[in-house]
Amino acid sequence: MSLLAIRGLIKHFGANEILKGVDLDVDKGEVVSIIGSSGSGKTTLLRCVNLLEEFDGGEITLDGTSIGYVNRNGVRRRLGERELARQRAMTGMVFQSFNLFPHLTALGNVTLGLLKVKHMPRQEARDHALSWLKRVGLADRADHLPSQLSGGQQQRVAIARALAMDPKLVLLDEITSALDPELVGEVLSTIKALAEEGTTMLIVTHEMRFARDVSKRVVFMDGGKIAEAGPPAELFGNPKTQRLRDFLGRASGHI
Repeated sequence: MSLLAIRGLIKHFGANEILKGVDLDVDKGEVVSIIGSSGSGKTTLLRCVNLLEEFDGGEITLDGTSIGYVNRNGVRRRLGERELARQRAMTGMVFQSFNLFPHLTALGNVTLGLLKVKHMPRQEARDHALSWLKRVGLADRADHLPSQLSGGQQQRVAIARALAMDPKLVLLDEITSALDPELVGEVLSTIKALAEEGTTMLIVTHEMRFARDVSKRVVFMDGGKIAEAGPPAELFGNPKTQRLRDFLGRASGHI
């Protein structure tokens, strides 16, 4: 059984259908990257998996649990906020804009969820957070505020914060798009290391070379659907659709 199974996912924003029956599986320990033009539905797909967006049809199953909704007597109902919060904790999401609390240190940002959500004892939470900051190369910045960190360092704190919660699945949404080019490498190196450790990740990225190097599979979305999917060498080396050939042609300098 796949860790993540998406079946027939539909999402509207008003009259605009953003996701048009998406099917996708992610196995435990697998890294899947999603590529595609702006507006193709990539970020919306992640936000539905993380329950930040309601979806209008289909089903998302994570580790055997149908998330977001329940069918009772043939009627589809949104789960209550307490149950949604519990299900959200199964995933860790890293955003392009870091979303760190500016008044908390790097250590404080990573520790907060461990205290408030995991209810860890304070010293245990602190030790666990420090171990993750060390893994992303920021143990010596634990007492720094976000304003005292570079963009790449802030993003690595955000990654540590997500991973410290021990999620079943990590969602990464264009995590390098807000960074200066010279800072991108340090963040991508962190993700590569996590991939080598067997972390299950679903990644939306515009970094084609990174998608090729770190992913087991790459998914190309176009117009709210999955147009092609396959191993990186196959997808990048032998695209089957003209839409993907055109997209890769525009991105050729980044592959």
